Amino acid sequence: MTTPEPLLDIRDLVQQRADGFRLTIASFSLLPGRSYAITGPNGSGKTTLLRTFGLVDPPIEGRMRFEGRDLSLGDANALTDFRRQTTLVMQHAFLFRGSVFDNVAYGLRFRRVPSGTFRSRVAQALKQVGLVGFEGRNARRLSGGESQRVALARALAVEPRLLLLDEPTAGVDTENADVIETAILRMREERRMGVVFSTHQWDQAYRLADEVSALRDGRMLDAGPVNLFSGEARDDGTTVVLHPGVVLQTVTDRRGPVHVHIDAEDIIVSRQPLASSARNSLIGTIVRAAVTDPFIDLTVDVGVLLSVRITRQSFAELGLNMGDRVAATFKSSAVRIL
Repeated sequence: MTTPEPLLDIRDLVQQRADGFRLTIASFSLLPGRSYAITGPNGSGKTTLLRTFGLVDPPIEGRMRFEGRDLSLGDANALTDFRRQTTLVMQHAFLFRGSVFDNVAYGLRFRRVPSGTFRSRVAQALKQVGLVGFEGRNARRLSGGESQRVALARALAVEPRLLLLDEPTAGVDTENADVIETAILRMREERRMGVVFSTHQWDQAYRLADEVSALRDGRMLDAGPVNLFSGEARDDGTTVVLHPGVVLQTVTDRRGPVHVHIDAEDIIVSRQPLASSARNSLIGTIVRAAVTDPFIDLTVDVGVLLSVRITRQSFAELGLNMGDRVAATFKSSAVRIL
């Protein structure tokens, strides 16, 4: 099967912000009809990356190609075409004065879409974000979550080839976040456009995206999150069996195949099993230790390779060495189902 041409192809991209922050991306390719998550902690460069991908802030170096056309050569027609087919929705939605309908229709009117067509497109976009009946409401009087949904509807209405979403559910209540996630999942299933969204939530990234990339200090990491495992959620709703046979205690309404993530900092290492309320205590052997100031990153073989992050002080106090047998203890709530 032939691999399709990238929708957006990035090479040797460099962005420099006024505050001195530098973003460097050696290569990144976005295929049409696929969804991509960019994850990383606050300050890692996620917003800068999306603004650069959308040419809101053009890069200072590097090459960007959109559907095979080089955007780095200053070709006015190529740049205009790219901007007409790319939409960026920022974390804090800006809505114009007027009604919800006027806001969602703005991009269509700007593109001179015929009246009969844009009305049906507005209606369809509002349906996708669960805001049917909101057309006449004052856009400036909506809740934060509703405003974010209107901004997403405005982006969907123009049917872009590339949709960029900056932390689409950050600061949004659960009800609105669920609607936004459902809309992103629907886009993924329908394969109507390329979607890139940023998030600091690993579980959200793996639920919604075809591919996940990690960003830290302005650079893409080669590896994704540690302690990401495949397993089977049992019908009892309290156990997940990892494929190698390791059993974890958790709480979930999911059944069947799942992905599990455990934060390395949620795990306590001890010489002997702890007498605590934590429901997971796995016995294993230290097979690797690496210094990541001010921490020590351990790899413990418990049947799967479990990454654990402890302070240098704790490491010294426990007197740990390679090959030592230890207990890795963590709460059921630390086992996150993706």
